[in-house]
Amino acid sequence: MISQKRILAARANGALSRGPKTPEGKARSRNAVRSRRLTDGVVLGQESRDAFQELLSFHVDCFSPLDDVEMGMVEEMVSAYWRLRRNWAIENYLLETATAAQPEGPELPRIAAAFSELSAGPQLANLRRYETRLHVMYQRALHNLLMLRQAKNQFEPKKSCVPIISPDLDEPNEPGEPKVA
Repeated sequence: MISQKRILAARANGALSRGPKTPEGKARSRNAVRSRRLTDGVVLGQESRDAFQELLSFHVDCFSPLDDVEMGMVEEMVSAYWRLRRNWAIENYLLETATAAQPEGPELPRIAAAFSELSAGPQLANLRRYETRLHVMYQRALHNLLMLRQAKNQFEPKKSCVPIISPDLDEPNEPGEPKVA
């Protein structure tokens, strides 16, 4: 067990800290703040923040965003996917609740009756509309990420197109241009 004296010393030392000093430490700190803001904006109070962070980490590992723009697209994908999973959980809950309210009997007819009952109202239609919208959001962010990467690769100079400058040539190829081998 940690003594009260050690706790107070650690607290005093922590108060002296002025944050990370190295570029790597600053980047980690900035990523942690950004990740926490995303989690706060997407995850509801009773949902697992750890599960959301795991989903975010999986996407970051899978897509390895190269800059803040790419990271924004990955965050949009993760947000849409998380909300899509929440949508599925809501649909499941509604069907289970409506099925439990049905008279006793075989399970499949009870589920069918519950589905028919829910289909008469706006709940399932709204869930389907949200599901479609979230799926499109995920796919659009993925498409934009892939297009951005393709555009970045397209504008990088090819090695065969870069002139080789040789200092041992007497004259440049054309007046005013560097000497090219």
